Amino acid sequence: MISLPALALMAAEAGRPARETPAAREQARQCLALPRAAGAEACRRALLLGLLPARAAVVRRALAARLIALDRTEEALDVYRDAARAQPDDADAHLRLGEALLAHAGDAPAALSALDRAGELRPDEPRIHGARGLALGALGRAAEAVAAFETAERLDPDYFQSRPAARRVYEAARRGERWP
Repeated sequence: MISLPALALMAAEAGRPARETPAAREQARQCLALPRAAGAEACRRALLLGLLPARAAVVRRALAARLIALDRTEEALDVYRDAARAQPDDADAHLRLGEALLAHAGDAPAALSALDRAGELRPDEPRIHGARGLALGALGRAAEAVAAFETAERLDPDYFQSRPAARRVYEAARRGERWP
């Protein structure tokens, strides 16, 4: 499968304009309005037609979410990877990639790498530290997981309030246990 940036580059080389077109905006609108597979295809068309970076980021998120809902996990992970490559200085893109790698692929080492990059970009974001805690817990690196969770809680005292699974991983790490 060809990645979205590769397809966009091929489209640019084929003479399509670099600026956003009304057709691309319409496909982006349909991407957000249509459900499931129809929405995913509209998202892909919008990205191929070329969007401004901010709109492309929204469309990639919508595309990835639809692909996850359709059980097309590998394609969704490719979209998250493409988003991180397209926005190398966007902490949220790296956070979403790390969360997806951990939750949908079970790839804690790759998730941690993406989350470390997100943390470099936004060291004050509690969600990033919490996600790092989950990845470190999955890797059995209990002391580091505890430190990451404690940083998340220091930055947001209510961090664990709506994250019972993260609390369980934190508590297991505090006991020196690996959370399954």
